[in-house]
Amino acid sequence: MFEIFANPHALWLLIPLVAGLIWRWMSIPASIAVSSTDHYTSAAPPQYFAPRHILLLLEVIAAAAFVIALARPQSDVEIVPITKEGTDIMLVLDYSNSMDAFDPPSSMANSTVLKAIREGRLKDRLGVARDQINRFVARRSGDRIGLVVFGHNGFLAVPPTIDHDYLISYVEQLENSLLSQSERGTNIAGGISQAITGLKDYKETRRTIVLITDGDHTVPDAVFTPVTAAEAARKQDITIHTVGIGSDDPYLLGPLSRMGATIRFDTRNLEKIAAITGGRFFRAKDNKGFEEVMNTIDSLEKTSRQSPALIYQRDLYPFPLKAGLIALALALLLRHTLLREIS
Repeated sequence: MFEIFANPHALWLLIPLVAGLIWRWMSIPASIAVSSTDHYTSAAPPQYFAPRHILLLLEVIAAAAFVIALARPQSDVEIVPITKEGTDIMLVLDYSNSMDAFDPPSSMANSTVLKAIREGRLKDRLGVARDQINRFVARRSGDRIGLVVFGHNGFLAVPPTIDHDYLISYVEQLENSLLSQSERGTNIAGGISQAITGLKDYKETRRTIVLITDGDHTVPDAVFTPVTAAEAARKQDITIHTVGIGSDDPYLLGPLSRMGATIRFDTRNLEKIAAITGGRFFRAKDNKGFEEVMNTIDSLEKTSRQSPALIYQRDLYPFPLKAGLIALALALLLRHTLLREIS
């Protein structure tokens, strides 16, 4: 039952305890003088077991239990399998210039849009993506989740991890100014290929890529096209869900407005990427739509994973301590009732 003791030296106290038990067991009980023995029957006193021995046994058991509790018995390290809902997920986030655009309701007046932007009530696409990614991650406690950010090139920002606090803190730092405009293209193929690389070592569970982008593939990749990247993911048994975010008539500010930028959206390409891998394509034209999309993906990606959990030394001293208290209480009860002694 007990594999190790934190204070094993305390067990030496059992030796004098056993010696005392033997001495008391074999000792002759005290005698009393009476004026007449006429009313007593002649019977030899029991030598090896008498009612008084019951009290002695209970008291010794209590003392032994207290000594064992003092030695602090502990269980050794245990490995207990834990089954959790979980999938290995790589979030692939578009970091192109068009992610600076806003998607207000079409009925909102220009002055109202500007006021909402100044007050922080209306966020650009990157800000909306940050909020929804963090919300999604917070709901997926059983998953390893990583992050790839792509502009002109794909970058494995956070490898798959169960440290979701770290992942969320990284996502919070993704501001529009981290890369120059010339580096913020839309290399969807590069983003997917980096996600495949990040997931290649996790083959024992379901693996999923969630591609979040608001535009067309505009930067040629040195190795892949979006379609060939999707085919490579399929060969690795990786599912890709694609999420096209943003309205058809975005509100542009700053450099995008001054350049008269146009934002193209090739939904057919995103639909094809998802179809190749058995995933789904979603279109989110505003914040609410994006939230509903992430909720749907959350419900789709439910698989069980069994992982070992280490349980280190666990104190077991309460068990002998309770047993000792019970034995001591029983001895006291019997001593003052059924086995009451003359004093």
